[in-house]
Amino acid sequence: MMTWTTLYASFLDGAPPALPVAWAMRVELVLGWALVLAWLAALLGARLAPRWRWGLVLLVFLWTCIPGPLAPAYWLGLAFQAPSLSAVLLAAWGLRVRLWPGAARARADASPVYLLMLLCAVVLGYVLLLDTLGWVHFSLYYQGFAVLPLAVALGLALVLALWAPAGAALRLARTLVLVLLLFALTRLPSGNVWDALLDPWLWLLAHASALRAYAALRAAQRAQRSA
Repeated sequence: MMTWTTLYASFLDGAPPALPVAWAMRVELVLGWALVLAWLAALLGARLAPRWRWGLVLLVFLWTCIPGPLAPAYWLGLAFQAPSLSAVLLAAWGLRVRLWPGAARARADASPVYLLMLLCAVVLGYVLLLDTLGWVHFSLYYQGFAVLPLAVALGLALVLALWAPAGAALRLARTLVLVLLLFALTRLPSGNVWDALLDPWLWLLAHASALRAYAALRAAQRAQRSA
């Protein structure tokens, strides 16, 4: 007879973990880095004429997709493995903003919900870092292979998507929901939910975004008090 303890263990331990198929991991690694580097190329070429910006983005994207050690994805995969699903989706959205003039550009959001989500990403990254260094007495990363963290994260993301105001907060909440749904279907990039939500580069970007959001929130509060 299953007890609450065994039921909890079956959700938490997740043994054996569900891993993505090898070819899907390879495709996600290459296309993921191709989108991220293409977004960086569009960002660096923001002052170029549209046709030259498109050419630069296409060149970087195709170069990254070349098989073998001549491609950046080969070395980035060796050093950092695959980017998170969050980074890939955000890079795709960033490409849309940079390449299509009519797309809405991102601005620092003064919403407390947006700042809260960014701070959660920052804190999660620090906890995972401490876990990697062996400075905590539990393995949060290992639990990311189980079902329970995925269910909790998806539930929280759905609540945030319903609660967040329009703007960057709502876009980020919807991105989190889409990331978790894609992870549930594909288990990419590694079978671990934390790898789907966050990677080291996205974690560093979350620091800068949180500072911008905090500054925007303080400016909005000062403007409200002076009005």
